[in-house]
Amino acid sequence: MRKRSWLLVVLVLLVWSYFARPFYDFAWIASGRVYDMAAQRLGSPTLSVQRQAVIDRHIDQGEEILAYLRGLRAAVPEVAASPALDFSGKEAFARSAEAVRERLRQSLRYPPPGFDAAPTQPVVETVVGEDEFATYRELKIPVLPGVFATGLYLRPKSAKPDQKLPLVISAHGRGGMPSPTPDDKLQTVMKSHRDLAWDALRHGYAVWLPTYVHYGKEGDGFRDRLTVRAWEAGTSLPAIEIAKTVKALDVLLKRPDIDPQRVAMMGQSYGGFYTLYTTAIDPRIRVAAVAAYFNDREAVLDHSEPFGFLDWRFPDSLTLWRDPSVAALVAPRPLLIESGSQDQLFPIEGARKAAPEIARLYDRLGIPERFEFKEFVGRHDFDGEAAMNFIDQHMK
Repeated sequence: MRKRSWLLVVLVLLVWSYFARPFYDFAWIASGRVYDMAAQRLGSPTLSVQRQAVIDRHIDQGEEILAYLRGLRAAVPEVAASPALDFSGKEAFARSAEAVRERLRQSLRYPPPGFDAAPTQPVVETVVGEDEFATYRELKIPVLPGVFATGLYLRPKSAKPDQKLPLVISAHGRGGMPSPTPDDKLQTVMKSHRDLAWDALRHGYAVWLPTYVHYGKEGDGFRDRLTVRAWEAGTSLPAIEIAKTVKALDVLLKRPDIDPQRVAMMGQSYGGFYTLYTTAIDPRIRVAAVAAYFNDREAVLDHSEPFGFLDWRFPDSLTLWRDPSVAALVAPRPLLIESGSQDQLFPIEGARKAAPEIARLYDRLGIPERFEFKEFVGRHDFDGEAAMNFIDQHMK
């Protein structure tokens, strides 16, 4: 009987020890803290410094790092003089540009994982409506595991049913949604040169309006969260969004009503960013028009610190990939840069500084007529008529 009692006591103690472990750990930590406090008060004094002196050391070292980083930026040559590009001939330039293009892919962490896998789901096409200008179809195109490129495919009513049309990818910016109508709906196309689809439809082009992620329940912070999550997973949000446009092209250019040899892309603001980078990466885009984006990128990003345009702050974004450097990978294809004289986000002075750099590159290639920098009277806007005139001129 006594033996059983001892066994019961041992069993209770074992169970208690298991569940009381957090209590023991806390007691051990607390006793250590008490010992440290006693030793600090009762022991001999050690050297002490002013708190501000420690902060000053942090500031001094931070300024040293900033000066070092500014030096790295300043050491980058202008794109027109870049030793990475070979201007000895068209084929030599194309070879050297492909090597630079691969470096851009690496900086963007493009393509994202899963890009080369065969799609496991079909393309879903839904007719969503029509108006006097066009028929509207929504396409849902598999791109990455569980990720789809969605957007609207517009075909102008003026086109014959069996007519192969040139295609314009019209990339809206973060504020690209048109103003709501009284019934709280959004017009798909506005009768305005500030609309990215209106002029393209009037000029007889089919239009792809891709959807880029900008808004979530937490507003602009949603895109920043996606940006950081993409970095953590070994890719980038721009790489994913560019992959969506590239995969959409794979599908669109197989349509019997599209001429795969005549593809242009134009975009405003964030859409200008995607236009410039997607065209640099995908040579199937024959003409590009970039509005309200191309600028002195260093000044834009520095002005928007600490967190503005987080997704544009990828590796080497200001040492290798200032805007003219990316535009060099569009060459020798035609490129139009549009900038509003009163652009409140990307000042015209920055565009005026950056544009001559890429103009010199087109000059060295002997094709100055394929690059145009156009200032127009406007704010953070888009001049659709001018863009379509440029695309018309060079698409032929």
